[in-house]
Amino acid sequence: MRYCAIILFLFIAPPFANTRETFQNASATKGVDDKAARTTLDCRKANGYRFVVAENPNRKKDSDPVVPEDLNVVVGDEVISKIELPKSDSEAKNFSLDSVEKTKVGFEIKIDWGGSLYHYEIQFNFRCKDSNFYLYRVKKISFSTTNPDSGNFWDKKESKVTTIRPNLPIDKFVMTDYL
Repeated sequence: MRYCAIILFLFIAPPFANTRETFQNASATKGVDDKAARTTLDCRKANGYRFVVAENPNRKKDSDPVVPEDLNVVVGDEVISKIELPKSDSEAKNFSLDSVEKTKVGFEIKIDWGGSLYHYEIQFNFRCKDSNFYLYRVKKISFSTTNPDSGNFWDKKESKVTTIRPNLPIDKFVMTDYL
């Protein structure tokens, strides 16, 4: 009965939950002998990896009000990739990670950020190939206002889609470069 409940949970559980959990980089604590048995990503198995948002105290400066967070791609109990999320006030005002969802070819990240005069919604698309993820497209929607007192708050909208060629390996991806 216990195994049935576990299997049922694995099929029902969403690929990304809004919960935040503390997760240490398991590969940093593994010994040299364990590197030969390194966990690899199988692109054919979308349920073989998951996403975990975790605090990264190594990125915190004394002036930061909160501990910065990373989006980790996890296979088993090993972090195989990490994306540093922007620090809310210093790198991207009102930053929000809206969703991380698996797609047929990999996954997409949706974020938004901005202030009272400008607002941005950005979608990052990654594909899985050769046991790694690659950024292949960025869609950015910019909202702005020419007259904030008009009542028509976002009166200007621009959309831009950028195809990344060659595709950028996830370990080279810096989110703030695309904001």
